[in-house]
Amino acid sequence: MAPSTIRKAIGAVKDQTSISIAKVAGNVAPDLEVLVVKATSHDNEPADEKYIREILNLTWNSKAYVNAFVFAISKRLSKTRDWIVALKALMLVHRLLVDGDPVLGQEIMYVSRRGTRILNLSDFHDEAHSNSWDHSGFVRTYAMYLDQKLEFMVYDRKLSVDDRQRNEAGYGYGEFRDEPSYGMNRRSSSYGDVNESVGREQRKDETLIREMKPERVLERLNQLLRLLDRFLASRPTGSAKSSRMVLIALYLVVKESFKLYVDVCEVLRVLLDRFLEMEYVDCVKAFDSYVGASKMIDELVVFYDWCKDIGVVRSSEYPEVQKISDELLGTLEGFLRERANRAKSLERSRGDSSLVVKEEPVQDMDEIKALPPLENYAPPPRPMPQTKPQQHHRVTEELINSERWSIC
Repeated sequence: MAPSTIRKAIGAVKDQTSISIAKVAGNVAPDLEVLVVKATSHDNEPADEKYIREILNLTWNSKAYVNAFVFAISKRLSKTRDWIVALKALMLVHRLLVDGDPVLGQEIMYVSRRGTRILNLSDFHDEAHSNSWDHSGFVRTYAMYLDQKLEFMVYDRKLSVDDRQRNEAGYGYGEFRDEPSYGMNRRSSSYGDVNESVGREQRKDETLIREMKPERVLERLNQLLRLLDRFLASRPTGSAKSSRMVLIALYLVVKESFKLYVDVCEVLRVLLDRFLEMEYVDCVKAFDSYVGASKMIDELVVFYDWCKDIGVVRSSEYPEVQKISDELLGTLEGFLRERANRAKSLERSRGDSSLVVKEEPVQDMDEIKALPPLENYAPPPRPMPQTKPQQHHRVTEELINSERWSIC
């Protein structure tokens, strides 16, 4: 019997055993756990759509089933050492994040913050197949992408809550964001259906971004760039590039990247419009983000070209990616240097002015007023004039005496 046939038989036995245990284990939702096992079976085929639909229906608007799903998928991912099972489990999580109840993502984040990192597969290694290193690598990068996607969803939800609070306070700011009630699908924030009301959502998002302060715009751009970086890292390598299961999983990620690229461009456009008005510190951060975005967009073009050659998505669906030119980066850098030099010159001029010694003003003597006389003050008596000896008589005597000595 061929090794692949033996492997399939062993996988089928494992799946059947897991189903039997789920039925008698006394869990909260055994029917849901059975569906999870069937949707993440060991066979090298995509999950049956009917299982996914049933899971969506059970978890929709049901906190108990959401918790049961998180528990079941966490156990499935932590125990398996088969890249097919792990990949199917990640694809199931991805599908529910897109089309399922938004509470699911919140529950996964809540469980993760309590210590159970459901999507942390950094140490995953396949032990069921030979030459599966590349497949294991794709599973790890795919899990990292979904984990970053959840982080962005939490950030986006927090932003929406802040907008609603501002709207309730009378600012009119929240009219550009609609916070869904419990159980309502919110595809715009999860990048689910790109073609659904794209134009309307883009106008809302751009208006929202233009109302933000510079630091919040930069924060949003950093969140988007992190997600874009995870997407670029999910490009399969080696033998995984020709795997049908890998390409099916990649299809979901590539479709989401179209909306992601549009959002990045919107934020970059807003930053460029504000660049001349922002503080110098914010300008430096914006320039660094522009440099990072430029490199990622260059990689995105290469990734899209490869996806078009493989046929992951129809070529007509890809957005027209525009690179950030070196001329634009040079202009922004020159503006930063000019502002930096201007600030240094201003500081130098202030330092020189502080070294100048100020001359004390000379007091005008005419402005000095005499003090009033003291009470009971009597001036001292004037001295009597002394008579000087007659100079003429003394000189005469000297002349007489001198003549007397000369005659003798």
